[in-house]
Amino acid sequence: MVQPPFPAQITKWRELRGLTQRQLATRLGTSSSSLCRWESGENTPKRDHVEKLDELLQASGRLLKVWETQTVGSSLPPWMRDLWQLKEEAVYIEFLSPVLVPGFLQSPGYARIVFEHGQPLAPPAEIDHLVSMRCARYERLRERNDPEVVAVFPHSALTCVSDDVRREQAAHLVSLAGSGRIRIHLVPEGAALIGITSPLLLCRLVDGSRFASSDHVSGNVLYDEGTGFDRLSELVKRALGSALPPEQSVQVLKGLST
Repeated sequence: MVQPPFPAQITKWRELRGLTQRQLATRLGTSSSSLCRWESGENTPKRDHVEKLDELLQASGRLLKVWETQTVGSSLPPWMRDLWQLKEEAVYIEFLSPVLVPGFLQSPGYARIVFEHGQPLAPPAEIDHLVSMRCARYERLRERNDPEVVAVFPHSALTCVSDDVRREQAAHLVSLAGSGRIRIHLVPEGAALIGITSPLLLCRLVDGSRFASSDHVSGNVLYDEGTGFDRLSELVKRALGSALPPEQSVQVLKGLST
């Protein structure tokens, strides 16, 4: 759901609390004319005023989030706009991949194929480094918050590689699924993740907030709860409806590992 513009949010919260512009301006320590300009969209208040507005109107941070989204493009604090830092704060991760096994669940052989195709100009030493970093990611997440992970990807993600890499990757996934912290849902042959055009990651963080990330050729795009998150969450629900349940997925993986 798209949030109403910030000026309309001030008016909404003020009216919910039964306050006139004059009453709120007095409590805020500003003039009625300033508040009027904020509500009309003529001027935008500074952060310290918004924080006080949020507190006075008992908006529980929601008013501040709308202001951040519409002034700086994201309600995520600056230190958390790096994707890897966000993942490290996650306690729940949903990863949809329309083509490949999700990155932090890849085995060394599988990751090498991905990087050799995705980074065709990189020298062998750089590929080695990238593979090593990718394959260490999940252990790092486990050490940090041991997040619960739901991964959805197609059966063809395993059959598109050589037999030895397929067996290695399938065995690796079976081992990860045995931890009880990872649920794998394979999209069976003949089905597709329609609507998922690039890898999609949704996370719930330690503080209860949520964000999403979508991969593109030139990098990641981050979304928070004020910028289209609900639509992406619905895509996850529909993808899970197209995939096999975890028990059946593991049985398929066991067959692919031999």
